[in-house]
Amino acid sequence: MWKTRSKLLFTAGIGLSGVILLQMGMYGGHIAFGWDLNFNVFQICRQLLHAFGIDYLVDGLTWLVALTFAVAGWLAVRQCIATRKAFLRLDSMRNQQMTEQLGARYEKLGSRIWVIDYDKPAAFTMGLLSPKIVLSSRLLSMLDREEEAAVVYHEAYHMLHYDPLKTWLLQMCSSLLFYVPVLRHILEHYKTAREILADNEAINRTGTPAGIGSALLKLLRNPSRGAPNPLMTAVCSSFAETSINYRISRILDPHQALVPKLPRRPVMISLYVLSLLSILFALALI
Repeated sequence: MWKTRSKLLFTAGIGLSGVILLQMGMYGGHIAFGWDLNFNVFQICRQLLHAFGIDYLVDGLTWLVALTFAVAGWLAVRQCIATRKAFLRLDSMRNQQMTEQLGARYEKLGSRIWVIDYDKPAAFTMGLLSPKIVLSSRLLSMLDREEEAAVVYHEAYHMLHYDPLKTWLLQMCSSLLFYVPVLRHILEHYKTAREILADNEAINRTGTPAGIGSALLKLLRNPSRGAPNPLMTAVCSSFAETSINYRISRILDPHQALVPKLPRRPVMISLYVLSLLSILFALALI
């Protein structure tokens, strides 16, 4: 169920964003290179604005498209720089001896696990194309072997499925298309679904929910929030930053279901935007 829900959320978020951004790209090509467009929402908007004599908004429409792609490029470059800086800083904090010991215990993950000297409990997966698992020495000192294994297998799920990259793509789309607010809520529900799937992986690999449950409880009692963040603005999948209370209650009662609740106002705004786009498409066919 959670795997299907996760796929649907990701497909919905990327699909909706992709259609809008594709239409923007086609319109941008028309403005910059004179591409011939037959059915393009933004071109229709341009024609309607001319027809109603609101010419000053035409430039605004063009600027919206240009600014969207400029911001997209800036966000991509910023994320790459932030990730590189974060890895360099984490590398300088790496405890080589503990890293080798942990790599030996989890041979299949090997060099993709880093242990850093950090005085706050932390566990996360970071990296867009070559993600790594990062655990703090403070966290490992708090956990027994069963809890440690649960945390490692949880993060291994994020690493093997490139969750930081997928989360970042949805995050960027929700930022670029802020006027479709349902994308923000799709992102939040997607992050929760991925954490639950990673918890399930840890339970399956260790054979018991005890390890993941007690690790979450320990992190809840010893939060790392407010501590200096070694990650800057790099996107990562963090072990205890998403829906931790729900995840604990779900481990205690595996049969409970999370019913996604989307706030009415963002949904109505998104439906209004999508309805307007649909009407414009219909007008193009007349």
